[in-house]
Formats: sequence, C-alpha cells, structure tokens
Amino acid sequence: MTDFFNDNPEQKALDPAYTGSRADAIANDEIFDIGDMSRQVGFRWPVALTKAVWDDCVVWSDEDSKRQIPQTEYSRLYAVVSKCADFVRTRSPSADRMRFRLERVPRDGKSKISRTVVLQVLAHGGDDGEPVLTIRLPAQ
Repeated sequence: MTDFFNDNPEQKALDPAYTGSRADAIANDEIFDIGDMSRQVGFRWPVALTKAVWDDCVVWSDEDSKRQIPQTEYSRLYAVVSKCADFVRTRSPSADRMRFRLERVPRDGKSKISRTVVLQVLAHGGDDGEPVLTIRLPAQ
C-alpha cells in the first residue's frame, strides 16, 4: 500500500490521527468527519479535518465574536471546505496531496483582519481501502 502520510515524528505530532484507524481517530476527536457539509460543496468522498485544522480554522465562540469579529463555527467550517472544493475542482488533481491557501481570522482574542494559512488535502485509502480525503496542516 502507498504511504499517503508523511511518516515522521514532526507530522505525527501535528496530526496524531495518522498512527491508527480513521474510525478510531474520529471517535477520539483527532479528526473530524464533515460529511454533510462536504457533500453540500460537491465532494463525493468522505472528508475529515485534523484537530489541528479544526482548532486553527474552525473553532469560534460567541466570546470570540464579541472580542474580534462576528463569525460562527459553521461559517468558518464552510470557508475551509468550500475553499478546498473550489481549489480541487479548478486544478484537476493528479496527485494524492495538494496545498491550498485559506484566509481566516486567527482566534487570538484581538485580530480583526484575516491572515493566510496553508492547508493540505490528502486523498488516501480509508480503513477499508475506500477513497477518503483529509484536510490537514502540511508537514514542514
């Protein structure tokens, strides 16, 4: 089987989901299955986000909206998934991993201006070899 993930300690520290099964990683909140939304934007394969991406690009509270700018987790999640879908659709991918850029307001308690983050979408085999996608922070 092809090694779809970078097998190095740095990557495993970023995304511990790659050390076991996808189902276990979802059950342990190491990756987040975003099935309904991924289908809404046109993905045919199951899509998940790593915890690192979820924490950096999706998590947002009412308190964050009061301190920074009004947003919701739903709108932030939609931004990640739709940006990825648009990128993949316009690039006709021929590789198992692609990097894309996302503009998002950092959750730091003060920022009101978006900043760019680089994300990576990986196509790989799921627990039973079925095609799945995972959006993660790229390995350095």
